Amino acid sequence: MSLQASESAAVERFVGNPFSTRHTAPGRVEPLDREGEPLELGKLLDRLVREGGRAAILGRHGHGKTTLLHRLAETAERRGDRVVRIRVRSPWDLIPILNSLAGSPSDSLICIDSWEQLGGPGAAIALLVARLRRCRLVVTAHSGGDLPPLAVCETTPALLAAIVRRLPAGDALDGGLIDDADVASAFEQSSGDIRDALFRLYDLFEERRRGR
Repeated sequence: MSLQASESAAVERFVGNPFSTRHTAPGRVEPLDREGEPLELGKLLDRLVREGGRAAILGRHGHGKTTLLHRLAETAERRGDRVVRIRVRSPWDLIPILNSLAGSPSDSLICIDSWEQLGGPGAAIALLVARLRRCRLVVTAHSGGDLPPLAVCETTPALLAAIVRRLPAGDALDGGLIDDADVASAFEQSSGDIRDALFRLYDLFEERRRGR
């Protein structure tokens, strides 16, 4: 077997495509700051308390808000907190949110993704009920509205490079299928959208693997 064929077989055997969603979906990737350094999730939860128990994770689409929310929820659960996770897809999701708040003990952590999908009136109602129930609330949004910012997610080429280094790629990247220039190009073509950049790297990896 040639060296090139051996490298290709090692890539397939090790992870398949390291940019697949099973490795890059929200909650799979460690949340990092704009320089590519790990965020201290415990400190963010402590800051949430100082902010009165309700705050927003802000940022543009594909900038890591959902990933950070997932990991905050996991950290809170490890601390022994009761955590409720909700993904908002339309204003009609206000009803299950209010049901969750009504059924949650005080000091529960309610994590709501895509807060802006509730619309202004729905968000105001949910926030009021959270305060009345004395539940902590963390949401993801493009703008916080009445909620103070807990974190602002920003992306840089250094952040994308750090994420790629942390993927279970091993031999895949060492074998030369994807290099630093590819990562930088994917970031630029995606205008800083990390999710889109990872999709582009997935396609590029598949194209080059088939070529081998």
